[in-house]
Amino acid sequence: MIISMGKPLLRAFGKSDPGLVRETNEDALGMIDLSTGQRWQRRRDAPIEWSTAPAGVLLSVSDGMGGAKAGEVASALSVESVLDGMLSAAHIRQPDGETLRHVVEQANHRIYEAGRSRADRKGMGATLTAILLSGTTAYIAQIGDSRAYLLRGGQIGQITHDQSYVQMLVDAGAMTPHEASISPRRNIILQVMGQEIVSVALGRMDVCTGDRLILCSDGLTNFVDDATLLLVAKAPAPLGLACDELVTRTLDIGAPDNVTVIVAEVA
Repeated sequence: MIISMGKPLLRAFGKSDPGLVRETNEDALGMIDLSTGQRWQRRRDAPIEWSTAPAGVLLSVSDGMGGAKAGEVASALSVESVLDGMLSAAHIRQPDGETLRHVVEQANHRIYEAGRSRADRKGMGATLTAILLSGTTAYIAQIGDSRAYLLRGGQIGQITHDQSYVQMLVDAGAMTPHEASISPRRNIILQVMGQEIVSVALGRMDVCTGDRLILCSDGLTNFVDDATLLLVAKAPAPLGLACDELVTRTLDIGAPDNVTVIVAEVA
């Protein structure tokens, strides 16, 4: 048992795999303890364990636009720019949702300018989903269709809303969720990091002991349904094994896309 002495702890593990078809991995993930500046190291074989107080912990996943120029550059820039920006902001004041929104907008501008500076990066873009856990509050920022889920009380709920063409049709009642999941247009994204201007979707929720969070790229959710996410990632499954199992399941069905997942637990 972890005794937090009144300070909520976050334990988290992440994994990213290029899949079985694509030559490069255009996904990226990042985690940082904003109080100490410590960052997640990809080669870790155990979950991180950080306090979400005083400055908080940031989790982020980004998916470079498949087939677009320099997608791997855009995703890496998205994650690193947001991690760097939030760490800088934490040195000045307590980060909150508006801090996260501002930092994502700045990161988008950096990617936009980087795409204009070189012909081989023109038009590059990426999704971004980031969660700032500050004490017992979670702020969720999203651009695109990488997702975040909450696992609580044996149930799972998506806490982001896909910014995609098919989701727009579902919202309008013109398409069912099942039709959207198999539509050849499901990869059309309405907002990406790297546009001239983006509108950050920002949410807020309270978290409690035992909650688990999943952040992932669509390389996972296009092939693994919510029921399977819950089955594999719910407590008491070890966080590292949950990540491994989710990636393995996509590999077993051919993994045509890069797949990235973070599983975290509030303790």
